[in-house]
Amino acid sequence: MNTGIISSRYARALLKFVDSNGGGESVCAQAKKLEAAISAVPEFGHILADTRAVEPSRKFVLLKSALEPEDMDPGLEKFLKLVLKNGRIRDIRLILHSFVDMYYRSKGIRFATLTTAVPAGPEFGEKIRARVAELTGGEVRLEEKADPDIIGGLVLTVGDYRLDASVRGQLETLRKEFIDKNKRIV
Repeated sequence: MNTGIISSRYARALLKFVDSNGGGESVCAQAKKLEAAISAVPEFGHILADTRAVEPSRKFVLLKSALEPEDMDPGLEKFLKLVLKNGRIRDIRLILHSFVDMYYRSKGIRFATLTTAVPAGPEFGEKIRARVAELTGGEVRLEEKADPDIIGGLVLTVGDYRLDASVRGQLETLRKEFIDKNKRIV
Protein backbone atom coordinates (compact mmCIF):
# COMPACT_ATOMS: atom_id res chain seq x y z
CA MET A 1 0.00 0.00 0.00
CA ASN A 2 1.21 3.51 -0.81
CA THR A 3 2.58 5.42 2.21
CA GLY A 4 0.86 8.57 0.93
CA ILE A 5 -2.50 6.85 1.20
CA ILE A 6 -1.64 5.48 4.65
CA SER A 7 -0.48 8.85 5.94
CA SER A 8 -3.53 10.68 4.62
CA ARG A 9 -5.93 8.10 6.11
CA TYR A 10 -4.34 8.29 9.55
CA ALA A 11 -4.09 12.09 9.33
CA ARG A 12 -7.77 12.33 8.37
CA ALA A 13 -8.68 10.09 11.32
CA LEU A 14 -6.70 12.30 13.71
CA LEU A 15 -8.32 15.41 12.24
CA LYS A 16 -11.80 13.92 12.78
CA PHE A 17 -10.84 12.99 16.33
CA VAL A 18 -9.59 16.48 17.27
CA ASP A 19 -12.56 18.12 15.56
CA SER A 20 -14.98 16.06 17.64
CA ASN A 21 -13.04 16.20 20.92
CA GLY A 22 -11.38 19.61 20.72
CA GLY A 23 -7.75 20.41 21.38
CA GLY A 24 -6.87 20.65 17.70
CA GLU A 25 -4.54 23.62 18.10
CA SER A 26 -2.58 21.85 20.85
CA VAL A 27 -2.36 18.57 18.90
CA CYS A 28 -1.31 20.46 15.77
CA ALA A 29 1.46 22.35 17.60
CA GLN A 30 2.79 19.13 19.12
CA ALA A 31 2.53 17.28 15.81
CA LYS A 32 4.65 20.02 14.20
CA LYS A 33 7.25 19.67 16.98
CA LEU A 34 7.40 15.89 16.60
CA GLU A 35 7.69 16.12 12.83
CA ALA A 36 10.49 18.66 13.19
CA ALA A 37 12.32 16.46 15.71
CA ILE A 38 12.08 13.40 13.47
CA SER A 39 13.26 15.40 10.45
CA ALA A 40 16.12 17.07 12.34
CA VAL A 41 17.56 13.85 13.77
CA PRO A 42 17.71 11.11 11.10
CA GLU A 43 18.62 8.48 13.74
CA PHE A 44 15.30 9.21 15.47
CA GLY A 45 13.44 8.29 12.28
CA HIS A 46 15.56 5.15 11.85
CA ILE A 47 14.78 4.01 15.39
CA LEU A 48 11.06 4.55 14.82
CA ALA A 49 11.17 2.67 11.50
CA ASP A 50 13.13 -0.31 12.89
CA THR A 51 10.57 -3.01 13.65
CA ARG A 52 12.95 -5.43 15.42
CA ALA A 53 15.49 -3.51 17.49
CA VAL A 54 13.24 -1.27 19.60
CA GLU A 55 9.93 -2.34 21.07
CA PRO A 56 6.85 -0.11 20.59
CA SER A 57 6.63 0.97 24.24
CA ARG A 58 10.19 2.37 24.06
CA LYS A 59 9.35 4.17 20.82
CA PHE A 60 6.39 5.81 22.55
CA VAL A 61 8.69 6.97 25.38
CA LEU A 62 11.05 8.46 22.76
CA LEU A 63 8.19 10.33 21.07
CA LYS A 64 6.95 11.61 24.42
CA SER A 65 10.44 12.77 25.42
CA ALA A 66 10.76 14.72 22.15
CA LEU A 67 8.07 17.09 23.48
CA GLU A 68 9.60 17.62 26.93
CA PRO A 69 9.24 19.66 29.09
CA GLU A 70 5.71 19.92 27.67
CA ASP A 71 3.22 17.14 28.45
CA MET A 72 1.84 15.29 25.45
CA ASP A 73 -1.76 16.10 24.60
CA PRO A 74 -4.01 13.15 25.59
CA GLY A 75 -5.54 13.04 22.11
CA LEU A 76 -2.13 12.84 20.45
CA GLU A 77 -1.03 10.25 23.01
CA LYS A 78 -4.03 8.05 22.22
CA PHE A 79 -3.41 8.46 18.49
CA LEU A 80 0.31 7.58 18.71
CA LYS A 81 -0.51 4.45 20.70
CA LEU A 82 -2.94 3.43 17.95
CA VAL A 83 -0.31 4.04 15.26
CA LEU A 84 2.19 1.94 17.25
CA LYS A 85 -0.36 -0.83 17.81
CA ASN A 86 -1.13 -0.96 14.07
CA GLY A 87 2.57 -1.11 13.17
CA ARG A 88 2.52 2.15 11.19
CA ILE A 89 5.02 4.11 13.28
CA ARG A 90 7.55 4.07 10.41
CA ASP A 91 5.13 6.40 8.59
CA ILE A 92 4.66 8.79 11.52
CA ARG A 93 6.57 11.73 10.01
CA LEU A 94 4.38 11.66 6.89
CA ILE A 95 1.25 11.16 8.99
CA LEU A 96 2.07 14.15 11.18
CA HIS A 97 2.95 16.30 8.17
CA SER A 98 -0.32 15.37 6.46
CA PHE A 99 -2.29 16.07 9.63
CA VAL A 100 -0.77 19.53 10.12
CA ASP A 101 -1.49 20.40 6.48
CA MET A 102 -5.08 19.12 6.72
CA TYR A 103 -5.67 20.88 10.03
CA TYR A 104 -4.61 24.28 8.72
CA ARG A 105 -6.61 23.83 5.51
CA SER A 106 -9.70 22.88 7.53
CA LYS A 107 -9.34 26.08 9.56
CA GLY A 108 -8.76 28.24 6.46
CA ILE A 109 -5.25 29.18 7.59
CA ARG A 110 -2.64 29.90 4.94
CA PHE A 111 1.06 30.50 5.34
CA ALA A 112 2.92 33.17 3.43
CA THR A 113 6.58 34.06 3.28
CA LEU A 114 7.69 37.60 2.48
CA THR A 115 11.34 37.93 1.49
CA THR A 116 12.89 41.38 1.14
CA ALA A 117 16.47 42.56 0.69
CA VAL A 118 16.42 44.37 4.04
CA PRO A 119 14.08 43.72 6.96
CA ALA A 120 10.66 45.16 6.17
CA GLY A 121 9.02 47.14 8.90
CA PRO A 122 6.03 45.77 10.80
CA GLU A 123 3.69 48.15 8.94
CA PHE A 124 4.70 46.78 5.53
CA GLY A 125 4.44 43.16 6.68
CA GLU A 126 0.98 43.81 8.12
CA LYS A 127 -0.18 45.46 4.89
CA ILE A 128 1.01 42.46 2.87
CA ARG A 129 -0.58 40.01 5.33
CA ALA A 130 -3.90 41.89 5.27
CA ARG A 131 -3.93 42.07 1.46
CA VAL A 132 -3.17 38.34 1.09
CA ALA A 133 -5.89 37.55 3.67
CA GLU A 134 -8.32 39.69 1.69
CA LEU A 135 -7.45 37.94 -1.57
CA THR A 136 -7.52 34.40 -0.16
CA GLY A 137 -10.51 34.90 2.12
CA GLY A 138 -8.89 33.35 5.19
CA GLU A 139 -6.41 33.85 7.97
CA VAL A 140 -2.82 34.34 6.85
CA ARG A 141 0.27 33.78 8.96
CA LEU A 142 3.15 35.72 7.49
CA GLU A 143 6.80 34.85 7.96
CA GLU A 144 9.20 37.63 7.07
CA LYS A 145 12.76 37.01 5.88
CA ALA A 146 15.59 39.28 4.81
CA ASP A 147 17.80 38.07 1.94
CA PRO A 148 20.29 40.62 0.58
CA ASP A 149 20.84 38.40 -2.48
CA ILE A 150 17.53 39.54 -3.99
CA ILE A 151 19.09 43.05 -4.20
CA GLY A 152 15.74 44.86 -3.93
CA GLY A 153 12.01 44.38 -4.25
CA LEU A 154 10.26 41.39 -2.72
CA VAL A 155 9.38 37.74 -3.16
CA LEU A 156 6.01 36.63 -1.80
CA THR A 157 5.16 32.95 -1.50
CA VAL A 158 1.66 31.79 -0.53
CA GLY A 159 1.28 28.02 -0.73
CA ASP A 160 2.26 27.06 -4.29
CA TYR A 161 1.95 30.62 -5.61
CA ARG A 162 5.14 32.68 -5.89
CA LEU A 163 5.33 36.34 -6.83
CA ASP A 164 8.90 37.34 -7.63
CA ALA A 165 9.13 41.12 -7.83
CA SER A 166 12.79 41.20 -6.90
CA VAL A 167 15.61 42.90 -8.73
CA ARG A 168 17.45 39.57 -8.88
CA GLY A 169 14.40 37.94 -10.53
CA GLN A 170 14.13 40.72 -13.10
CA LEU A 171 17.87 40.54 -13.88
CA GLU A 172 17.59 36.78 -14.32
CA THR A 173 14.68 37.24 -16.73
CA LEU A 174 16.69 39.78 -18.74
CA ARG A 175 19.70 37.47 -18.80
CA LYS A 176 17.61 34.58 -20.17
CA GLU A 177 16.01 36.80 -22.81
CA PHE A 178 19.43 38.11 -23.85
CA ILE A 179 20.80 34.58 -24.20
CA ASP A 180 17.74 33.44 -26.21
CA LYS A 181 17.97 36.40 -28.61
CA ASN A 182 21.71 36.03 -29.11
CA LYS A 183 21.49 32.32 -29.89
CA ARG A 184 19.70 33.23 -33.12
CA ILE A 185 22.54 35.53 -34.22
CA VAL A 186 25.25 32.88 -33.86
